[in-house]
Amino acid sequence: MVEAALEARYGQAPPPHRTIALSPGGRQFDDALAAELAAEPALTLLSGRYEGFDERVNEHLATDVVSIGPYVLAGGELAAMVVADAVIRKLPGALGHEESAVEESFSEALDGAPEYPHYTRPFEWRGHEVPDVLVSGDHARIREWRLEQSRSRRPG
Repeated sequence: MVEAALEARYGQAPPPHRTIALSPGGRQFDDALAAELAAEPALTLLSGRYEGFDERVNEHLATDVVSIGPYVLAGGELAAMVVADAVIRKLPGALGHEESAVEESFSEALDGAPEYPHYTRPFEWRGHEVPDVLVSGDHARIREWRLEQSRSRRPG
């Protein structure tokens, strides 16, 4: 059935571009893989149900087998949505400003660490204030604080 769907869509199976089968046993999806996939001219995501695909789909129709984490879902549709969202936001213009995606969780700019805390208005909420450094106007100190906070959030 997967072969028939690919042939109906692309006129051939496998398609002439990168094709990802989503499966718990695949390569772990991460920010680096999202960036790699965003550089592809075209991409097809294959999502199975319950027990997934016949192994021959992974071996002969997919170029990659990818997992979004060490757990099992009832189907690959949510995994496909996760991959699509992470990849699409890396495409030029997807976020409105290219700078928006430079310094975020797991990016090279943060050495692969989670992003630092963000604060909004009001300055004081229920007795909790925004850290003074963030309202200091000292951009170098703010940058250092953000990097320090990011590093402290790194797991393990």
